[in-house]
This record gives sequence, C-alpha cells and structure tokens, in this order.
Amino acid sequence: MRLANPCPGCFGKSDVQFTDPQAALNHAMGLHQAGRFADAAGIYQRLLEILPDSHDIRHLQGLALFDLGQPTEGIRLMEDALARNPGAGHYYNNLGSRLIDHGDLARAEELLTQGTTRSPACPATRYNLGNALFRQGKYQPAIASYREALARQPDFAMCDLQLGLALHNAGLRSEALAHYQAAVTAHPDNPALRINHGALLQSECDLDGAAEAFRHAVRLAPQDATPLNNLAVVMKEVGDIGEATRLLRRCVELKPSSLEIHSNLILTLHYDPTAIAADLNSAHEGWNSRHPSPRLPHTNVPEPGRRLRLGFVSPDLRDHVVGRALLPSFRRFDPDRFELYCYGNTVEDPVGAEFRARCHGWRELGTKTAAQLAETIAADGVDILIDLALHTSDNRLDVFALKPAPLQISWLGYPESSGVATMDYRLTDAWLEPPSGNQLAHPQEKAALLPDCWTCYEPPTGYPEVNALPSAAGKPFTFGSFNNNCKINGAVLDAWAQLLLATPGSRLQLLAKQGGHRRRFVDEFARRGVDAARILFADYLPASVDLSQGALLARYHDIDVALDTFPYGGMTTTLDALWMGVPVVSLVGERNLGRAGLSILNNVGLGELAAKDVDAYVETAMRLAQDQVRLAALRASLRERMRSSPLLDAEGYTRKVEQAFRDMWVDWCAGQSKVG
Repeated sequence: MRLANPCPGCFGKSDVQFTDPQAALNHAMGLHQAGRFADAAGIYQRLLEILPDSHDIRHLQGLALFDLGQPTEGIRLMEDALARNPGAGHYYNNLGSRLIDHGDLARAEELLTQGTTRSPACPATRYNLGNALFRQGKYQPAIASYREALARQPDFAMCDLQLGLALHNAGLRSEALAHYQAAVTAHPDNPALRINHGALLQSECDLDGAAEAFRHAVRLAPQDATPLNNLAVVMKEVGDIGEATRLLRRCVELKPSSLEIHSNLILTLHYDPTAIAADLNSAHEGWNSRHPSPRLPHTNVPEPGRRLRLGFVSPDLRDHVVGRALLPSFRRFDPDRFELYCYGNTVEDPVGAEFRARCHGWRELGTKTAAQLAETIAADGVDILIDLALHTSDNRLDVFALKPAPLQISWLGYPESSGVATMDYRLTDAWLEPPSGNQLAHPQEKAALLPDCWTCYEPPTGYPEVNALPSAAGKPFTFGSFNNNCKINGAVLDAWAQLLLATPGSRLQLLAKQGGHRRRFVDEFARRGVDAARILFADYLPASVDLSQGALLARYHDIDVALDTFPYGGMTTTLDALWMGVPVVSLVGERNLGRAGLSILNNVGLGELAAKDVDAYVETAMRLAQDQVRLAALRASLRERMRSSPLLDAEGYTRKVEQAFRDMWVDWCAGQSKVG
C-alpha cells in the first residue's frame, strides 16, 4: 500500500491531537514511512479505539505491527480488515507481500491472485504475485506475472531484477542474459541490476563480464559490500587470491555483521599462500565475536548405548561433491543404532531424492533464521549435529553457534577446522593431522581420528573405463591438474614451470572457466620460460541432466601424471585421477588442507608420491614422467588398488564413523554423570 503523505503541520509534534483524526492519521502514516513503527502503531491503536469501524485504520495497524516484528497479530488484523472490506484492492497486495515475508507462500499467492482481479491495473500486485510464485519454484507463472507488471509500469527496476532471476531459474539462460543486458541499459544507475547481471554472467563462466558488471556496481554503490564481495569471489575464481583477500577485508569493514563475508574471507585465506595461522585465527575470532553463543537447554537422555539421532546440516545434500561423499555412509548407517535427520534444501536430482528418502526427517533450511533452525533441531531431539559445509557457500554455522545439540561435529566440507567456538569435534585422520598439531582449531574442538582416511570414495555415475597411457600411444607427455584455479598460486606455477622445463616436449593441461584469466596463466608460464603452446585448457562444464559428473572424468584420458596444488591440496580431484589410473604427485603441507594428498596416497600404497618439499615434489614428478614402464603398470592397476583400499570400503568406513560417533557420545554421557 502506498501510504498517503502526512500532513506537514503534524510532523514533529510530540502530542497528537486526536480531535482531528485525519491529521493524526496523516502523522501516523508519516511515522510509518519513516520506519518508526512503534510510534505509528501507538497512534493507529488510539485511532482504532476512537473509530472502531474504520477498516483502513485496522489494516494500517496490522501493517505497522507486522513491520514492528509482531507478524501473528499484524496478519490477524489485516485479515480482519480484508474480511470486513473485500473490495479494497490494495489490502490484498499489502497482506500478500507480508505473507511472503512470513513464509506463507500459498496464502500469499491466493490473495495476490485475487488482488489482480480487484485491482487489474496495479503493477505492484502483479509484481508481488510473481514473487510468491517465484519463491515456490513456479518460475513460468512468475515470469508471466512479472511481464504483466512491466506492461503496466515499464520503468520498474525491481521487477526487471526479479524477471531476470525467474528466467534464469527456469533454465532460460540466454533469455535471462538478454533481459539483464536490456535492463542495465534502461537503468544504467541501478547497482542491483548490475549485481544480478554479474552473477548470471559468472554462472555462465563469463568471468570477465562478471567482474566488469561487479566493478560497475561498486562504482555506483561504493559503500555497498555486496558487489565488492561478489567481485572478490570472481577474483578468487580466476586465481587472484591477493586481490580477493584485499576486497574481502574491505567488505568486513563495510559490513562487519555479515557472517557470509566473514566466511568468504576465512575460506579465501585458506587459499592464500602468504596467510599464516595467525591470520586465520584472527579471522575465526572475528566470526566468533559476532556470536554471543546463547545455548539452548539440552534434554537429551545421557544413556551411552541408546539409539542416537544424527542431524546433518548442509546446503549440498544433492549431486554435489559433499553430497556424493556423504551418500555411501548415509546408505549404510545402522538403523538400529542411528536415526538420521537432514537439514538441507530440496533439489530435484537423484542424489537429493535419495537423501530425502533415506532420512527419518527432512527439514528445509530455506530462509529460516539461525534461531528458528536451532529450535527445530532441539525439538527434533538431535544428539549429534554434523556440519558438512564449514565456511563454504551457504553454510549454516550460525546455527551451530547456538549449540542446539549436545555434540557438534564438522566433517567433509573440507579437511580443516571451522574455528567455531561451539564445535566439539572434527572428523579427521592421522595423515591429515600435522605432527605439530592443528594450529587453527578452537581450543575446545577435539580431533576425532578415523583409522585410515577421513572420507571414502564412490565413483560418480557414468564414469568411463581407464584407457592406455596416452604418452605410450605417441602423444606428447601431459601433466595435468583439474583443481580449482584459486589453488594455483605463484609457488605452484614456479614448481610446474620447473617441471615442464626439465621434461622436454611435455605439456600441462589445466581446468579453467572460459575468459581472459586463461591468458594470465599463459603469461605467467611465459615469464618462467615455458612456451604458450605447452599450456592447454579444458573447459569448465558443470554436471547437468545431459552431462553426468562421471562422464567428465574422461578428461583424464589425456593425462599421464596429475599434479596436486599447494598449500591447499586436492581431495576429490585426487581421488578422481587415481580412479582413472592417473598417479598424483602431492606436496605434504604444514596444515590439514595441504595433507589430503598424503592421506589418500598412503591409503592406496603410494605414499612415496607425497613429497616433503618443493624440490622433492618436482623431482618425484620428473622421475615418474621418465618411467614409462611404471606409469603403464600404475595405469592398469590403480583402479583395482582403489577398490581394495579403505577408500572404497564404504561398509568398513561407515562402521568406523559410527564408532567415532558412539565414542563421542559415551564421553559426553560420562561428563553428564560427573556434572550430576
């Protein structure tokens, strides 16, 4: 509802003259517009006592109470006003938009649909109807509604913004790109449109275009952390970690309350070869300082041997590297000993469907607040709550800060500590843990060491067979690394250039999104004396309905030896390479994230390929490249080695994870008896 302009003579008065109800109403609406909801609600309430039959005042009071944070009473008053005056078209729009915010999307859709009939010329009602449909995943009807709103009000930037999102989510990517291009031309000074245009370009692998869109948005809104944060993510993707870190530190200054930005900074520091433990500990402390850590009371029965309820929290319980890593164990947890609850986002793919089918309870993360999710988890009686994201995208560590379960564990997101003060354990293994200990974990967090490996591997569906050694068939010898570009830094480039120069005629293939940043890699190698023709690129292709993750493993048919990155090493990329018969040379790091290669290689009996320093790393890769007999034998035997290793023993691995959970629970129960 567009609130009427207040009477200028009423503004600023400390006492409202209710002898002139219209003037008082104008004043209240002015306060409402100014965000002074409590003051406005007080005046509306007094006016409603004077004029109890005024539907408009009842409606306005409902709006004010909703905006004040009293949604139940606000909605009740607005529903009451609508029932008394169903002909007021703007009531439908105002109530419907508030119901969207409240999460009652079906009722919002119903009311807003009625509103389009009551006020057919109103673009706001059709826009809000589009929002209700969009939030329910009804993208095609949402697109139609947004277009109808724009037909009635062409200069409607927010509607342009949402229409682009709906087109993209409906899979109409080319239409979405064309729409955003037209929208930024029509609204050149709108930073939100630039931000969404950049995000769409980024999802389409146009990192140059995305960076330019975000830079334009930064110029338009230099004090807004959102485009800066997005630009930092792009800089990380192209491998410019120094610039990404600089931008994120600025974002923290602009928006210190944003946990997403703090998490982005923490994750990016892990990729930064210049970051020391003190930098990461400071960033962890910055995250923790945003949480007073209020704790919900735990009523879980401390019986060591009873059936336990496990809660898994992740936005990636789907066809994603984390979902695929968890699923083998999830299928095998003993139902007599464990009851499984999932807190995720519904995604219509086979992996997501299996998680929903196998769990005892599925709860949507959606847009729920940390407090709402924590209350749900506590009400579900979860005994052990497991975070699978750490500081990766869309994590819900804010829920863990509230400690809704007696025991909280991090696992699988990446093999490191989250640094969160309320985390009790992290699942790890003896290879991952540095001899000097983990310097990043909060003092309260304990390392739960699994006997062999911290993860198991199930080859993705659609994987190809292993081929013969490419260089043995007369092709140029090819090193390869399909790790993310953000893991490739100057020290890695130095080592790879040294290796290429020491191995005449060899090539290096990298996985990289399309864009000008590929030229950066070529230029960096040229600066180190390596000809551009020796650097090859495989296009980044996200898995889709028509392209399985397994099919992408065919890229390893061109690779003779895979090279790990440092200080942030590969995990799934290393497992994929070994499954395809390609040995991996790794560098043993000082922190957990640089030791995944050591763990994986030792589990397949190839610990000698994990080098202790950079010189040994280059030497190991060079000698391996010169030994065609050994390479051919490894090519032929690595898949069977993996099958017989702990890495593919999902049954045995799950029993070990179960035992780790039980040991934690027994310790907690013992602690409770001591407290008692």
